[in-house]
Formats: sequence, C-alpha cells, structure tokens
Amino acid sequence: MKKKSILIAIVIALLAIFVVAAVSTVFVNDSKERYANVPSSNKEDKVGDAVAPASVESEMTQPIEQNEVGGVNETVTEHMEDTKEAVPETVVDEAAIAEPDTSEANDDAEDVKAAVEETQAEAAPEEQEQASAEAKTHIVTAVGLKYDPLVIQIQPGDKVAWENMPTHDTQSLEGLIPEGAEAWHSQMGENYQRTFTVEGIYVYKCTPHFGAGMGGAIIVGNPVNLEQIKAADAKGAAGRLVRKAIAAAEKM
Repeated sequence: MKKKSILIAIVIALLAIFVVAAVSTVFVNDSKERYANVPSSNKEDKVGDAVAPASVESEMTQPIEQNEVGGVNETVTEHMEDTKEAVPETVVDEAAIAEPDTSEANDDAEDVKAAVEETQAEAAPEEQEQASAEAKTHIVTAVGLKYDPLVIQIQPGDKVAWENMPTHDTQSLEGLIPEGAEAWHSQMGENYQRTFTVEGIYVYKCTPHFGAGMGGAIIVGNPVNLEQIKAADAKGAAGRLVRKAIAAAEKM
C-alpha cells in the first residue's frame, strides 16, 4: 500500500514538471514574435520620413525591374517619361515677337487720303461750274435757204444750236471734219444742238437744200485739219463752203 502511494506521488510530480516545461516554451516563443513585430524607432527612419513623402520613398526604394530580355521594365520607363513631360518647356510667346504696330501710320495715311479726296470732291463741282461758265452756246439760224452765220469760230467744249429748222436738217460732210471727230445727222424739221470737243474745221450741209448751196462751216479752236480740207478738192456747193472755211481759217 505504501509503495502504491509512492508511485502515485512520482507520477504527479512528473506531470507537474511536464506542464511547467510546456508553459515555459509557449511563453518564450510568443515573446519573440511580439518583439520582432515592434516598429523600429531608429532616427534614420524618422529623418527619411520627414524628408521624403511616402509616395516618393516607395518609388525611390523600389528596385528597377527588368523584363525578360534584360531591358528596363516598361512601367519604370513610362514613369520616367511622365516625369520628363511634367517639366515645363520654355514657350515662346508669339505676341512678344509681333510685328511693329503700323495701325497708327495707316490711319494717318487714310486720313490724308480722305482729306485729299474730299478736297478734290469739293474742287470738282467748282471746276465743272467754271467750265460751264466758260463754255458758250453759239446760235445758227436757218433763214430761207442759208444758215446765218455761214462760218462760226468756237472753242473746244462750246455748243452750237441750230434753230428755226421746220424744213431743214444738219449733216456733217464725209472727209471734211477733223480726224477722230464724230459725224452727225440731225432729225428733219427739229432744232438741234451739239457740243464740239475736237479741234479743227467742220463742214456741214442741209440735206434737202444742199443743191441750193445751203450749208455752213464751224472752226473749233485751231484749224488743225486745214491742209486736209484744202486737199479734199471739193466741188460745187461743197467747194463753195470749203473755200469760205479756208478763208476764215487763214485769217485766224
């Protein structure tokens, strides 16, 4: 009975030792794990955190990866290109290199041009009035079977008016007017007037009464076609009118 009690005591003691050993092992392992996970309080870590933001630190400390052929990873390359694009380029302001402003000079030129045109516009009516005042109208009257006066002298720009023409007309004779002058033929039985601008001698007739010698001559300015009139060698009624015109021109 005594032996049995001793065995029981020994067994209990062994169990107690085993329990104590097991608990000690667990406590030691748990302490190591806890202390291993405690964050470091190193001053360098604190300085690094203060100098660089977390995003920059992660990029700086991240190792550059290489692709399968040994080149730099595309992600890192793209990041470098983005950083390059982020650097602002020097932009040349085209407005700063603009051409000299000539608007004021152009405005001044336009003002001068407008003033000149205005002056010319104001002077034009005066010149026209002066020309109108200087231009004269010369009256030729049909009296029976003749024109009175038979020969008249006028200046370029003057006007000749034929009056009392109930049975008459007036028509220029071909070859007996200045070169470049316009021929004319008025309506029968109507008074007629015409402005002469080309210098020279004009010989005209009354068509229905030319056989009776009815006609006349007009000398405008200088008789520049006098030799032409002389060389015409006109005959009959035309010859009589030509001789009258030549005699008046030679007296000028």
